[in-house]
Amino acid sequence: MAENRADLQGRKVLFIAYFYPPTESTGVPGSMRTVKFIRNLENGECHVLTAPAGVTSDQDALAHISLPVNGEKIHRVASWDIFQLLLFIRGGLRRLVGTGKQADNPQSTETPSRSTFKSSAGSTSGSRSQKFKDFVYNLCYFPDQAGPWIIPAVLKGRKLVRQNNLDVIFATGSPWSGLIAGYLISKTTGKPLIVDFRDPWVNNPFHQSKGQLLDRWGATLEEKVVNHAAAVSLNTEPLMEEFLQRYPDLDRDKFFVMPNGIDHRDFEHIRQEAPQERDENTLSLCHAGFLYGVRDPAPLLDALRKVNKTLEGTDQRIVFTQIGDVSLSYDIRQTYSDLIDKGVFILEAAKPYQACLQLLAAADIVVNIQSGTKTQIPSKLYDYLAINRPILHLTPKTGALGRLVEKYQLGTCIEFESTDELEDYLSAKVTELGRGQPISEDYPNRNLFLIEEISQTLANTVTRLAKG
Repeated sequence: MAENRADLQGRKVLFIAYFYPPTESTGVPGSMRTVKFIRNLENGECHVLTAPAGVTSDQDALAHISLPVNGEKIHRVASWDIFQLLLFIRGGLRRLVGTGKQADNPQSTETPSRSTFKSSAGSTSGSRSQKFKDFVYNLCYFPDQAGPWIIPAVLKGRKLVRQNNLDVIFATGSPWSGLIAGYLISKTTGKPLIVDFRDPWVNNPFHQSKGQLLDRWGATLEEKVVNHAAAVSLNTEPLMEEFLQRYPDLDRDKFFVMPNGIDHRDFEHIRQEAPQERDENTLSLCHAGFLYGVRDPAPLLDALRKVNKTLEGTDQRIVFTQIGDVSLSYDIRQTYSDLIDKGVFILEAAKPYQACLQLLAAADIVVNIQSGTKTQIPSKLYDYLAINRPILHLTPKTGALGRLVEKYQLGTCIEFESTDELEDYLSAKVTELGRGQPISEDYPNRNLFLIEEISQTLANTVTRLAKG
């Protein structure tokens, strides 16, 4: 496929991206968004300010990516972890008075949890002390776990802007620390800032509160970042609608949408090796990604159990494979032990990005499990579209994903509570398979989400701001 890169017209861009390869699986969506943009830009100069590699090469979920992806210059800067310093000081004081504990080992390289500071006292004073300790912890990792990266990132970023005469700053989040770093670099260098929201910061349904005070500070920081930015990118149309409502006094043209998009270069090898023939007796479903909280596969597993029971005595069956970690309010292995024992529910450990794509491409149907979030759309949707497999979306039709699916005909959308509809869907698909009919689906609007077009939107914004 011929490359059609977006023209930066000689402009120089600083990308601030806390996640950049190599990375573990949780950093894949953030990393891939930046990689896709940089890989599809030309006639410019790109610098990436990011954190040090957090994994070894054998643990890298993006091991198939060779850096640089398009001649970009990568600058890695380590965090200044104040909380670790406080633990070191406290540990030293305890050792001086002979009360040191192994748990306070200053050589530990892992980010501590709140439990490190837990008090054994059950008194009111102990409770107040614990609240103070929790506040100190949350403040050190504010607005998120990347908080200790902000100061060194700002110092390094300012230097990069001045030394390389960079034109525009592009900061992506989450983590929101990257947006704050971009804001401070822009304020101190005078360079225009594009802030890129891959998720909602305020009103995020998966937000874990750090207390009312810090939550208010977070909302204030978002407002400061958005007000200062020359342009604000949102990854979904509903998220842009929410920002327009929250900031009605700002120019509407300041906000624009850039979906995650499909980059065919990630899938060429997968398409070549995807199996051409599938077991005509087994309908295979596959989901790749972390299942947690309201991203619960229970409705699908319950329907699978029922439909498979009706298939007893035949050679047919339905198999669902989950690739990635599971953290739900119940023990999924225990609740669905019967399905696991029969081999119709398979739990696979998290795998590298390309390995996940290969397994997904080999499935008859790929599954998207998303709660009724108003603004969020899983980035895996674009991976699913790229491998061109039928997609089953378990999501409310009134949510952001459901609305997008219905508007652009991007698969089958079934509500979590629609158990009969889900069972009918599975029964129909396994019947089609048994008749020798191909399990396939066309996506007439898929080209609307090609990364080449989305990258051109970014390039146009960069050149406009640089000229201004």
